[in-house]
Amino acid sequence: MAAITEERLGYGFGLLGGGLMILGGLVSLVAGAIALLVGHPVGALGAGAEAIVLFVLGGLVLLFAWLARHDWSGRPLPSGIMLIVTAALAAFALGLGGNLLALLGALLAFLAGVLLLLPPAERAVRALARA
Repeated sequence: MAAITEERLGYGFGLLGGGLMILGGLVSLVAGAIALLVGHPVGALGAGAEAIVLFVLGGLVLLFAWLARHDWSGRPLPSGIMLIVTAALAAFALGLGGNLLALLGALLAFLAGVLLLLPPAERAVRALARA
């Protein structure tokens, strides 16, 4: 079995987290459509707005996870920081009573960011120990 590095695991968590956030956006969109059908336009508007926010944040998580594996593979620090910031924004936007799928996606995106920050942090600690 091939060794799984922090970068590969962070990439997988980022893809899974972004996918869950987009799936949560789809669930919110369906809930908004149902609310509109039963005559609750304000609830439908709120669910639609939540869906748009989740689509954007989920897309950003997917983008930064992809960049960490491809274009920014030599520099995991920017991707890790951006994944953590995006996950914090998603958790802030959702709150604790929000969409459970999207909240789980935000947690996985946060973990992906932390995993991507581990190798640069390890290199920094080694450089400080040598100094």
